[in-house]
Amino acid sequence: MFEALSILSLEREFVEEVIGSVFRFIGRLLVEIVFTAIFEVIFRFPGNIICKPFTKDGEEPNGFLVMISSILFWVLVVALGYFAYLALSSDPNV
Repeated sequence: MFEALSILSLEREFVEEVIGSVFRFIGRLLVEIVFTAIFEVIFRFPGNIICKPFTKDGEEPNGFLVMISSILFWVLVVALGYFAYLALSSDPNV
């Protein structure tokens, strides 16, 4: 009787390990795809658009310049948004 319980327990551990591995793989895959897509859109796309006119025809912009220009672009967007919020939400009588 105890032997049957130990076999069932081993089978259960095996199934749990397989299911956990499958979910771990799917989770890592989704996280990798989502973070890569977000990184590409946020950090690479604006920098490529900004740097493309300043590079020679047929060449890709330098990766470092793309990152720096993207960061500066987003800093500028946040600053302009903040100042627009201040300008539109301030009381004109003050």
